[in-house]
Amino acid sequence: MELERYQPSAYPDSFILPGKLGAVEKVRGPLAARLTGLGVPQDRINHICLALDEALTNAVEHGSARPEHTIEVSYRIENDWIEIAVTDQGGIVFNPEFFEQLATIKTWGAGGRGLLLIRRLMDELYFVFTPGRATRVIFRKRLFEREAAATPAAAATG
Repeated sequence: MELERYQPSAYPDSFILPGKLGAVEKVRGPLAARLTGLGVPQDRINHICLALDEALTNAVEHGSARPEHTIEVSYRIENDWIEIAVTDQGGIVFNPEFFEQLATIKTWGAGGRGLLLIRRLMDELYFVFTPGRATRVIFRKRLFEREAAATPAAAATG
């Protein structure tokens, strides 16, 4: 993976949000409108927005306890993919696989299933840790379903 391509300046659309749960709508609304304008199916838009909600919730709740805490949300749309990066200022290193496995057996309380949801909703999921400074979650999804290649039987009848 070429980490330099994941720097914030590489994303044409970027938002700096206060570290508050209500801030998600500042990104979700415009992003959903843009995807709708591109003709992306509504179920894919819903998956992308839910993954964004989960990533932002994790960044707010676990990212940093500093009062001036901000979260950067950046995205780019290229070809038929969207890539979203959510960066908090906490820099807390964690094992994503542990939390994903825990989510599959957890029977107590609310929460704790965000990473598993993101993994299941998106096509790709990556983590970049800068200990003590930042944690970045990067996720990607194909915007359109690829059409199945025509089979010889279908071509003969069609």
